Amino acid sequence: MNKQAAELLERHFDIAFAAPKGIKKLRELILTLAMQGKLATQDPSDPPVSQLLKEIDAEKKRLVKEGKIKSQKPLPEIKREEVPYPLPFGWEWAKLGSISLSSDSGWSPQCLPEVRTGNNWGVLKVSAVSWGSFNPNENKTLPPGKDPKPEYEVMPGDFLLSRANTDELVARSVVVRETPPNLMMSDKIVRFTLTQYVNKLFINTVNSSNFARAYYASNASGTSSSMKNVSREVMLNLPVPLPPIAEQHRIFAKIDQLMARCDTIEKQIDASTDKQTKLLNAVMAQI
Repeated sequence: MNKQAAELLERHFDIAFAAPKGIKKLRELILTLAMQGKLATQDPSDPPVSQLLKEIDAEKKRLVKEGKIKSQKPLPEIKREEVPYPLPFGWEWAKLGSISLSSDSGWSPQCLPEVRTGNNWGVLKVSAVSWGSFNPNENKTLPPGKDPKPEYEVMPGDFLLSRANTDELVARSVVVRETPPNLMMSDKIVRFTLTQYVNKLFINTVNSSNFARAYYASNASGTSSSMKNVSREVMLNLPVPLPPIAEQHRIFAKIDQLMARCDTIEKQIDASTDKQTKLLNAVMAQI
């Protein structure tokens, strides 16, 4: 992390208690610095991303030849006006589709409203992937007599995006760390299989950053802010600021460390607020 970025972060940590929505703004700052290459050190010995992209292209060609994935339609080149800011040396802008081996979405049969139990099959709601972490309890039960489609079952390691939601939550993403069996994606959830040459958690972070949110907002369909839709094509064309793979790991480790610090401050704020509320209630009870 460069000195200027470190000083900026420390100032924001200092004021997080007092500023309105201070923690939210601090988290946004962390992601912004990460996406600009200012959060972790650059190592000149890291192979440049241009080499990484060649390896990804070779991987795709090999998998197509082996019949493991389908040949993909070429994506349009990233235009100059699509690039929101310059990148550090060794980084490159790439599209989400260019670092993905495949993508698919699930299905949405008529389900029972209750959460599935036992070994029953269930279909995930978009709320399972909308809030930054995977929530398998957000599902509906597949009714008796309806055969499941195991090809849509969510597995650990899946990278999932919501295709339809509110202005704020559409195209939010998660990396599934663990999940119970027999849960399927709905047709409102898109799964991307990413190449081995990227860090899924870093790409998930990219998808949560301010510039990605702005991209989805400008490309979403729907006239109501309470229900927006983002097509898979729009997702495939998301510009991704891509550092060397080793730096991706370093950046995410730093993000994880700083977000944990934010979590601690947030808990302290909540505890302080709760204490003040109890004190006020006690005083009011005596009046």
